[in-house]
Amino acid sequence: MKKLNFTFFFFWSIVFLLITIIGFTPTFLLRPLYRETSLPLYLILHGVIMLFWFSGYFIQNLLIVKGQLANHKKIGIYWFMLAILMAVGNLNVVLNISNEIMTGTPAYFGEIRTIENSGGFVIGNLYFTLVSSFLILLAYIKRNAPNAHKRAIFGASFLLLTPAFDRFIRPFGLPEIFQYVGSFIIPISLLGYEILKYRKVHPMTFLVMAITFLMIPIIMAIVTNDFLINAIIKFLG
Repeated sequence: MKKLNFTFFFFWSIVFLLITIIGFTPTFLLRPLYRETSLPLYLILHGVIMLFWFSGYFIQNLLIVKGQLANHKKIGIYWFMLAILMAVGNLNVVLNISNEIMTGTPAYFGEIRTIENSGGFVIGNLYFTLVSSFLILLAYIKRNAPNAHKRAIFGASFLLLTPAFDRFIRPFGLPEIFQYVGSFIIPISLLGYEILKYRKVHPMTFLVMAITFLMIPIIMAIVTNDFLINAIIKFLG
C-alpha cells in the first residue's frame, strides 16, 4: 500500500512537469519561434522559477520512490527556500500587471491592460499565489507527517499548474470551459484514489478539495463586483 501511495504522487509529478514544459514551450521556452514579442524580466523570472519548482517536485518524488528519504529531506529545505522565492515572484507578476492596469502602460504585447481584459487574470493569480503558499507552509509544518505533507504539496502544485495547464490545453481546440475546469480532474483523482485504496479520505485532501472547488466561485465573486475588483487592483497597483 505504501508503494502504491508513493507511485500515485510520483506519476502526477511526471505529468505536472510534462504539462509545464509543453505548455510553456511556445510562450516561454521557444518563444522566438512562436511569438514576435519578447517577455519582460518579471515574467522571465517567473517562468524560470516555475520550471525549477516542477522539476524539483519530480525529483523529490523520485527520491521517495527510490527510498532515498534522507536525501529527500536534505533537499527539502532548499526546496522550501525556492517556494518562498516562487511566492515572491508570483506576487511580483500580480503587482506588475496591476500597475500596468492602473497606469495604462502598454503591456509587452503592445496592448493596454484594463480591469475588463486583465482583472480576472490578476485576481486568479493572486488566489493561486496566496492559497498555494498557504498549502506549502502547511506542508513544511507537516514535514514529519508524510501523508499530510505530500497531499499539501500536491494541492499547491496543482494550483500552481493552472496557468501552464491552460496553455497546454489550448492547442486541442476544446471548449473554453474545459480550460477552466479540465484541470479539476487532477484533485478529483486524488479523492478517487483514496476512496478506492483506503476507503477513507485524508483531512488534508478535504482541504485541497475545498480550496479547489471554491476557487471559481471566489474569483468570480470578486471579478463581478466592480467595487471590490477596482479596490484590490488599485491597492496592488
